[in-house]
Amino acid sequence: MIDIVYTYAAEPVTQAGDGLRHPSVQDMKDYLDSLIFEMKMAGISANLTVLHKEGVVNDITINGRRVTDILAGLTIKTLEYEESESTSPIIKFDRAPTDWDGKIIEDLSDTLMKNAISKAYADASANRIM
Repeated sequence: MIDIVYTYAAEPVTQAGDGLRHPSVQDMKDYLDSLIFEMKMAGISANLTVLHKEGVVNDITINGRRVTDILAGLTIKTLEYEESESTSPIIKFDRAPTDWDGKIIEDLSDTLMKNAISKAYADASANRIM
């Protein structure tokens, strides 16, 4: 029910000093492979296709829709923690999960990717006759 296509033309390029969450095409492939594995272990039908095409912008589609388009229609809720007497939070992020460069798909956070997959899965389930 989940068909992910990662299309790339070249290695991701970013501004000097900016760190990408997935700094290379291979890192992105490995990340997507691990997501597919998790879904299959949970009993979800999932497939990953990786395509190299010259002259395109690196992108990910899920069930035919671009991830950026899926995310544009969502309200993203981030993890929260309760303030306590401790000065260190339970959960720390180097960068906020919603802080990403929308022009570079390899900078997509795990939280945003899983939200996009969840939305695509819900849409596919809603159209499925049981």
